[in-house]
Amino acid sequence: MSFVELFRKEYYRKLLSPHGSNPIRNRADPFLKVFELLEDRKLSGQDYFHIVETGTSRLDHGYMCFGDDGCATHIFDKFVNFYDGEVLSVDIKQENCDFSNSITSPKTRVTCSDSVKFLWSLPENYKIDFLYLDSYDIERENPHPSQLHHVKELCAAMKNLKKDTIIVVDDHDGFFTGGKIGKGTYVKQFMSDIDAELLFEGYQIGWILGEGK
Repeated sequence: MSFVELFRKEYYRKLLSPHGSNPIRNRADPFLKVFELLEDRKLSGQDYFHIVETGTSRLDHGYMCFGDDGCATHIFDKFVNFYDGEVLSVDIKQENCDFSNSITSPKTRVTCSDSVKFLWSLPENYKIDFLYLDSYDIERENPHPSQLHHVKELCAAMKNLKKDTIIVVDDHDGFFTGGKIGKGTYVKQFMSDIDAELLFEGYQIGWILGEGK
C-alpha cells in the first residue's frame, strides 16, 4: 500500500465530514494532490522529506476533528513515518504545541514561537519539500493582519525554498467568499507575480515552485 492509498482509506472522507451543520472545508483534495506529488518523488528515488508547518493542530473544534480542524500535523506525521523525513511545526501558543506533540511521533517537532521568527532561524541549507502556512487566525472584518503575516512567513522561508517546493495556504477561502477573504490573498498576489505554478485554489490554495523560485 502506498501512502496515497492509505490517505484515501483513512483520511479522505474524514476531512470532508465536519461536525453538525458546519460547512465542508475541502482539504481532502488539496492534501491528496500534495501527497501524490511527494509520492512521485519517492518513486523517483527521494528517501527523506522535510515538511514545515506554521500553526499546529489544536483542540478548538474538539479532539481529532478532521472535518473541522484538519488535523494536518497528525497527517503529515503519518507521511514521514510511512516513508521517512521530519515535520517541523510551530505555534505561538504552548497549549497547542503540547496537544500537537501528544498526537505525533518523535519525527515531528513542535516549537512554541512566533512563526516568522522561527522560519527566519532555519539554516539556509535546510530545504523544504512542503511548506504549509496556517497560522494567525483571520478575522472577517479585519483580514489584513493575517494576510500580511502569511506573506511575512513566506519571506522568512524564502532561503529554504527550492525548485519543486510545494507551498500551501490553509483557509484561503476562509469565509466562503471565493477567496476574497482568506489567509492566502497576499501570498497569491506574490505567487502570480513570480509565475509560480498554481496547483489548486479553493478552501486551500497551493503552488509548486519552478526555476529561480
